[in-house]
Amino acid sequence: MAVGLSSLPTELICHILLFLTPKDICRCAITCKIVWDAVQNSVHIQYKLELYAQGLNETDSTNADSIGIASKMCSLKNLASLWRSGFHVNTVFQDAVTRDEQYMEPQFVKCGTLWVWRMNDLLIRDCKKKTKPPQMWPEDGLFQQSHTHNLTRHSVVVDPLQDLVVAISSPPTLTWDDARQDQLIFWVDFWLASSQLPHPDSACTSLECRHTCEPDTYAVHILSRPAICGDRIVVLYHTKHTLGDMFTPNMFIQVIDWRKGHVKRHALWELGERLYTNLHLVDKHTMLIINSKGYILSYTLQGLDGSPRCRATYLLPILRLGHYLSADSTSILPYCVVYASPSFHGTVAHPGLMPSYVPSPESQIMILEILPISWPVMIVIDMAMFSEKAIRSETPVEIPWSDWGPKYTWCFPHHPSHRISVFGSKMAYALPLDHTPEPGQRVEALSPEGNFYIHIWDFNKRLIARSENTHDPDSPEVVIRKPGRFAQSCFDEDLAFNRPYIASVCAEPFSMRHFDRVFLEQDRLTLTRLPVGFVDIQVVSPISMEVGLEHERHREESL
Repeated sequence: MAVGLSSLPTELICHILLFLTPKDICRCAITCKIVWDAVQNSVHIQYKLELYAQGLNETDSTNADSIGIASKMCSLKNLASLWRSGFHVNTVFQDAVTRDEQYMEPQFVKCGTLWVWRMNDLLIRDCKKKTKPPQMWPEDGLFQQSHTHNLTRHSVVVDPLQDLVVAISSPPTLTWDDARQDQLIFWVDFWLASSQLPHPDSACTSLECRHTCEPDTYAVHILSRPAICGDRIVVLYHTKHTLGDMFTPNMFIQVIDWRKGHVKRHALWELGERLYTNLHLVDKHTMLIINSKGYILSYTLQGLDGSPRCRATYLLPILRLGHYLSADSTSILPYCVVYASPSFHGTVAHPGLMPSYVPSPESQIMILEILPISWPVMIVIDMAMFSEKAIRSETPVEIPWSDWGPKYTWCFPHHPSHRISVFGSKMAYALPLDHTPEPGQRVEALSPEGNFYIHIWDFNKRLIARSENTHDPDSPEVVIRKPGRFAQSCFDEDLAFNRPYIASVCAEPFSMRHFDRVFLEQDRLTLTRLPVGFVDIQVVSPISMEVGLEHERHREESL
């Protein structure tokens, strides 16, 4: 290869290399000095490799000239240095909004916008503009059909990027007189988040979702929060007889195209049982169902109607008997909470909200917070496991923990008071320690009157490999840890994990007084507190450490 390339000008070699994937560029650079030299002298290629190393996709492809790329490279390297070990923060936004004391669902944050469904209204707060007042949206305006059809308000989901609010309501009970009867089970309303008007990009302002059952009286149970990914919304549910405790044999999904106004019902392979069940859309074609029974089901959504095909069942370690039996030997399944990165799919209605870089699909993590009666754990999962290339089987396969857990996960002792948030390959973790826990250490609960520290753990394997294989005295210190072994857990086996991760801790402590949640985004943390009568919002951003435009001194094979 070197003989053929030696006759080509460096500029042409660089142009050819830009058509290759970052992984292929690295392979060529390792085996050919001419390619290596071209890589070292091209800021365009260096920028492409840096994006790859950080696990990011660029959302703005303008400024492709050398000066523009050099500026982007500097910005990208500054971004990588934000969450360095011992980082400091500045408060960039603070506000207090009145709250309903009777009832309030958990808060959510995406692209600097916080929202929460309360007893009588939806609160939306832009946490980037202090001068912009918060939006209070009365429930009567959200659920358009609730009064007409005597519906119960169920859930509200917001996607600030698409300027979209989705409100779902359903009848309290339903009676089927005929097995062929197609009956409305819930309404879905689509609104503009910014103006409280019907969304102009939707073919209809409201959509009926229907279902057929055997003759009887049922209640519809919507499981988990509806998931949005671009123009696709998925609602997971099952039906239950109102007289007795019997569920229908299967769970179901309604796959909605909110822009076209289409909806399609599908039965799932999973049984309809009384379980803690979570739904997560990896992308428009991959759906995960995680439940407290100890497994993760991976579905592929196919065709225009999103028909599901179960690809694999990933089994979690078996729970120890004493950790899911109550004092009277009643079986109590553990509560499972799922944390994952927000979706950046779909048409962007507010370009100013979109970050310059978003996590690439293969670099993301998902966290399972397993909360049994005692010895809870936190499992961090590499989302590369659920990529389209991972499972090709036409029939569902069952994958034991031993075949996927050690390769794709990290596992840590955990306490329910330790707050978690995920963005891309990073997690924010609120702990009472000002240093990274020792391998296998079970950290005590957060004290209501004490302080806590924000830990940022990064599980990006390419950044970890680069840090392990290079030493750059000009780069911020990188602390690499491993979970290690811990014997005390809710699982029926000792767990040992040797996959590394990058650990950093904010130098400043935060007060636990009224603390509720933390949300991690690319360059900021949003902390919420719930004093009496208010939702207190504080946004902090790590102080940037300016990084110059020097050539990389690491070996590209570490990428």
